[in-house]
Amino acid sequence: MYVHDLPNAWNLSFIGEHYEVFNGKTPSRGEYRDSGFRIIKVKDLMRNGTISQEETSFVDASYAKRNSDRALRDGDTLLLNSAHNKAYVGSKCAFAKGLAKEDQVFCVGELTIFRAKPGRADPRFIYYFLRSKAGYRFTQDCATGVHLYPKDVRKKQLPFPDVQTQSNLCDILQKAETLALRREQANQFTSKIIQSVFLKMFGDPAANPRRWPSRRLLELAELRGGIQLSKERRPKASPRPYLTIRNVYAGRLDLSDVRYIEVPDEQLKRWILKPGDLLVLEGGDRDDVGRTAIFRGELKNCVHQNHVFRVRVNTDLLVPEYLMHYLNSDYIKSQFFVLAKATTGINSINMTQLKSVEVLCPPIAIQKDFARLVERVDLLRSRQVQSATEITELFHSLMHKGFRGQLPSKIPVRV
Repeated sequence: MYVHDLPNAWNLSFIGEHYEVFNGKTPSRGEYRDSGFRIIKVKDLMRNGTISQEETSFVDASYAKRNSDRALRDGDTLLLNSAHNKAYVGSKCAFAKGLAKEDQVFCVGELTIFRAKPGRADPRFIYYFLRSKAGYRFTQDCATGVHLYPKDVRKKQLPFPDVQTQSNLCDILQKAETLALRREQANQFTSKIIQSVFLKMFGDPAANPRRWPSRRLLELAELRGGIQLSKERRPKASPRPYLTIRNVYAGRLDLSDVRYIEVPDEQLKRWILKPGDLLVLEGGDRDDVGRTAIFRGELKNCVHQNHVFRVRVNTDLLVPEYLMHYLNSDYIKSQFFVLAKATTGINSINMTQLKSVEVLCPPIAIQKDFARLVERVDLLRSRQVQSATEITELFHSLMHKGFRGQLPSKIPVRV
């Protein structure tokens, strides 16, 4: 699958020849401390390949001494190796940078560490490969059930160029990645504008200063699960766009990579998404549980995964834009945190729990005023999303060509 025509400077070799590959170690409950040496958890790996700077989990000096051989080093790559669903394995990857030699930072056992061997590899090479679509397929192929084992990864072969060519390729990808990070920072600023407008118009949901009445979500909307992927659902005569956990983010849909599933015409009415439907994520990291986006009819005859709930509101009582921002508010996210069930580091809520969420119900006229303001901000955000999409496509195109040896040694990328 990974063998293709390559320049002469590239050769197939075992990953273990170029990288040390080993897992972190999860402390026991009694080994965690309020301060000390940081331990990185799955939730600390950000979607953009960085590691969260919020230090929330620590171990003591005794743990650090016993596990000194597992301490992270600058240039290590971290990859999610275990999940309750195979689709999550390999879905998170981050690059450790800025670590001083004297730093003692560790990670949990659900993360695999890739460490470049001196003179054998550029540390960034495996990081960018694992972040590519080919890298995700690679980890899925390597996984045994819902686990990825270091011994299996070491024995897998990949095309490797010489170290200098690796570094040239990584320099190009790093410049493109920097563009993507800056675009994301601008997008986050725009999202904060809408959050401020929400709080000004409705108040903090936790305090409910305007004393809005509340009702359970099941009284305000129709909720439905999605379609489970199976062999019978492989696209054949009636392929339909299929939105999964990889497409749903807080406040937006990422449609850069849409999969398809078989849904015959006679079944489509039951599953089809309509403009204004909310998509709510069932699980993932604690920060991901319950994240909500609106489907606006971007794709025809579109359906959704069983790990994503569909919420179709009664528009006489709720405006979809209001409910989306309400469910994405810090107040509701904190409730999802409490409801979420932890299983192998992954958390989830069920349909009953989602139906029971109490929703504040301001007058529909005020909700519509908010939706009109959101629409104006969304005009700006749509241009930002288009820009982000173009940058993401550039990044993935560079990775695709780069790992096939199809890039020149230098490409000017303005940052």
